[in-house]
Amino acid sequence: MFRKFSAFALAMLVATPAIACNRPGMDSLYRDIIAGGERSWHEPVPLDLPNFSWKDADGKTVSLQERRGKAQIITFWHPQCAGCKIDLPRLDAYLGEASGIDPDQLVQISVERLEEGLRGVEVGTAEVKDFLARRSYDKITANLDPDNATFNSMCLVATPSHLMIDSEGRLTDVLFGPLRWSEPPFVDIARNYLTNY
Repeated sequence: MFRKFSAFALAMLVATPAIACNRPGMDSLYRDIIAGGERSWHEPVPLDLPNFSWKDADGKTVSLQERRGKAQIITFWHPQCAGCKIDLPRLDAYLGEASGIDPDQLVQISVERLEEGLRGVEVGTAEVKDFLARRSYDKITANLDPDNATFNSMCLVATPSHLMIDSEGRLTDVLFGPLRWSEPPFVDIARNYLTNY
C-alpha cells in the first residue's frame, strides 16, 4: 500500500524510545520495520484503542473518545525532529489546500520529549506554538503529549509517526516518516480513508 523509505527519508527518522508500551514487542516490531526500510504497518485486525488523551493549545485535555465517529490521521512530531522538518511543511500545505476533508480529522500532536543521540530535547506548549509561528505553519495545531504518555503507550519509536484510526476508534495502520501529503498515491489514500472508514 505504501512505498518503501528512500535512504534519505530513513536517515531523517529520529528514534524516540518507547518506555511504557502497552503491547509488549510492538516497539521492537516497529523498529524492525523502520530498519528494514518499510514505511507502514497494517493491523491484521483493527485494534480497539484505549481512550488516550493529549493537551490542546489552550491546555485543555482532549480525548480520543470525544473524537469518535469520524476517521482520523494522528501525527506525532517534535520541533527538533529531522524528519518532521520535511513532513510539517508538506502537512501544513495539505491542510491549507485539501478540499472535501474535515481538517479536524487530521490531528497533530507534538511529543514533549525527543531523545536524539545522547541528549534529550524537551518542549512545552509555548515552545510548540513559537516553533509553528516562526515557520508560519498556521494550519498545524499546537497539541502536546505530556510526558510522551500517548506516544509511548502506542509503542511508537520514532517521529514523525502517523496513526490511522477508523470512525470506531480502532487503529488500522501506522505510518512512519515524512509523508507526501498532497501527492499521489497518498493524497487519494488519505481522502478515501478519511471519507469512508
